[in-house]
Amino acid sequence: MAISIAGVFTLIVILLALCLFCWLAFYILSQFPPPEPLGRLIRVVIVVIAVLILIAVLLNFGGIGSGIRVTS
Repeated sequence: MAISIAGVFTLIVILLALCLFCWLAFYILSQFPPPEPLGRLIRVVIVVIAVLILIAVLLNFGGIGSGIRVTS
């Protein structure tokens, strides 16, 4: 299985965008804190969504179809 440079570049860009989104979401939550049970729930949802996107990207990069189209 050959890995193309375009595929690696796409993977890096998606991972950077995902990290930037998570950092921005956590930064906004720290600047404007909601009530505590809701804030914890929002943080957990952000992490779960980020992990699911990461798994889908890695499965697509490895050639295993997950049924989720993250890249075009």
